[in-house]
Amino acid sequence: MSTLFLPPGAARGARLSPALRRALAGLAALAIALPACAAAAAPRASSLPLPPALQALARSGKVKILSRFPTAVAGLAGYVVRYEGSTEVVYGERGYLFVGELISPKSADLNSRYRARYAPTPDYGAVIRRLDRGGHLITEGPADAPTIYAIIDPNCSFCYRFYHMAEPLIGAGRLQVRWVLVGFLESTSRARAAAILTAAHPRLALRLDEDRFDVAHEHGGIAPARTIPPRIAAVLKAHLDAMSDIGGSGTPTLMFHKPNGQWSVEVGLPPERWLMAYAHAGRRR
Repeated sequence: MSTLFLPPGAARGARLSPALRRALAGLAALAIALPACAAAAAPRASSLPLPPALQALARSGKVKILSRFPTAVAGLAGYVVRYEGSTEVVYGERGYLFVGELISPKSADLNSRYRARYAPTPDYGAVIRRLDRGGHLITEGPADAPTIYAIIDPNCSFCYRFYHMAEPLIGAGRLQVRWVLVGFLESTSRARAAAILTAAHPRLALRLDEDRFDVAHEHGGIAPARTIPPRIAAVLKAHLDAMSDIGGSGTPTLMFHKPNGQWSVEVGLPPERWLMAYAHAGRRR
């Protein structure tokens, strides 16, 4: 596997969208590791009834079921669902709904594999063009360096860590990052994002937020804005909509080029070695 793009499951951490947490918390979310099962002919996923909890969410319109599929485990059906733009994989068996990671006996992350196979692919290029036209990205680094669009929340500790991983590469001219501000993790997130975007120098305001980040309490270092101008509120909503459109369920959400030049997305903090390899891979195509 090439080191120039994130392998499935490589991201090590993300702050999850509260909306997604609320939708799934009532389903008794579980992280399940299934033991090896004897080979058996699994029923077709389409022939298995939906778990009652998933049926209720679908009927209420809170969740849209995009696809259903058989899994490697006999009797366990998989479902790709969408909630407020976030795309997730969940599982059902004998009326039970399982929400969490499905790990194979060989420790493979089956969620990522099933998501890649059965989830519809967003139009990343259209989302990027929309963000660029919005005019409120904070761009650091040379235009011809490998580029990452990083969707971040001012109160996100994983975003803080990614910011400080990226800064030396940006300073060396090896990487360009276009920071996309959102505000949803905490009650002060929108006001902190607004404070950054309305500052005389947003780049310096972002640096202040990250340099003075309170790691213990997961709070950004910039004071929240007292009021949020309507135009900035619209920008923050547009950024959050973009995050939803590409399936971002938490922050940081990263958009980057794969070796074939196509855009790809990962949610969470990438390994530092991947970021180094990406930045040193050469100038933008």
